[in-house]
Amino acid sequence: MLPKYRTTMKKSLRIALMGMLVLASSNLAAQDPELTQFYAAPVYTNPALAGSAVCQTGAAGRISMNYRNQWPSLPGTFRSYNLSWDQHIPSIGGGIGAMVFHDVAGSGLLQSTTISGVY
Repeated sequence: MLPKYRTTMKKSLRIALMGMLVLASSNLAAQDPELTQFYAAPVYTNPALAGSAVCQTGAAGRISMNYRNQWPSLPGTFRSYNLSWDQHIPSIGGGIGAMVFHDVAGSGLLQSTTISGVY
């Protein structure tokens, strides 16, 4: 009776794992767009860097804008736009920010726009 129980248990475990794999893969993206000068977009590269540029002058934070046109001489290029703002807030011990990222792949058939808040 014990070997039959193990076989049933393995089958149930296998079915559960396959079900979780199907559910987990339903919301996947193919790839992240890349920026040539990734260090010029700190909040996009690592959202934990929001508020890391502390200004002593009381400025309104940091704004970064990035644009990449990959292979411009070919038709249907890949274009990426990124705009981000972040500011250090001493009372919360960190920073907050906002980011807008727009990506056009190929001839414009595949486009994505992401708007996000960062803490």
